[in-house]
Amino acid sequence: MQIIQKHESVLDISQYAMQLDHLARTALYEEVSLEQKPGLVCPTTQGSHTDMDFPLFQRSIAALTGYFQSQCLNGYQGVAFENIQRCGIQAEQKMMTATAQINTHKGAIFNLGFASAAVGKCLAQDISVNAISMGRMIQQTWQEELLHHLERNPNSHGQRMRSQYGITGAIEEVASGFKTVLDVAVPHYLEIYVKTEDKKRASLQALFALMSHLQDTNIVWRGGLSALYIVQDMAKQFLARGGVLQHNWMQEVVKVEDYFVQHRLSPGGSADLLGVTLFMLKVEHEFRNII
Repeated sequence: MQIIQKHESVLDISQYAMQLDHLARTALYEEVSLEQKPGLVCPTTQGSHTDMDFPLFQRSIAALTGYFQSQCLNGYQGVAFENIQRCGIQAEQKMMTATAQINTHKGAIFNLGFASAAVGKCLAQDISVNAISMGRMIQQTWQEELLHHLERNPNSHGQRMRSQYGITGAIEEVASGFKTVLDVAVPHYLEIYVKTEDKKRASLQALFALMSHLQDTNIVWRGGLSALYIVQDMAKQFLARGGVLQHNWMQEVVKVEDYFVQHRLSPGGSADLLGVTLFMLKVEHEFRNII
């Protein structure tokens, strides 16, 4: 990878943004490729979904090529919030065309769009690119607009759950600078990866940590608050027993998988944040020596 010096040329920034785009799509591909995600689409199962499968997610990810590059450049150039928003809407339209109007990556477009813009803004200000600086940049730059000026769709699942139960969702998570990702998912991932050097086990541990903590509006939409509490408790118990470090961890995960499919539950919010986790770790690894 080409190392970018300070006072980069436009060409250098474009190449850097292209690399970021590749990392974002790779993170999304690794997330959907991870087997044994309870209730979620994997290469060998549709989970709790009847309208989605693995090839659909592959087409969706391919349709997003160039989007994360654009958002990185938007952040670097310091464009208005509305421009970032418009870029995301255009990416949504491309995704929905590729998937025949099935929402596969709306959360990823929102989450990783702002994360990519944050990387661009860090570069523009000569700030080292890592998970913490990305989160802090989002807070400092867009938190106010995300929380108080972003037009919310009252008919979306997330907003209906917010109105009905008062639970927060993707907008609040992004506005916090991905606090749940930084405080919960990344530490669990790194702990397991250091001990096992196994990305699959580290990713599953991070997913269960997110499930134990997150007010996942996808779970609430499908099963109500009672389902959310059950899911959180199941994940907490799995982690308390050692998570993926248990000798029989696969059998334990299968039990959770079976329950989710039986009750048609899908922790889509947690899956979205696993994608953010993988993206942040990739960016931090690849670009740690940039500034």
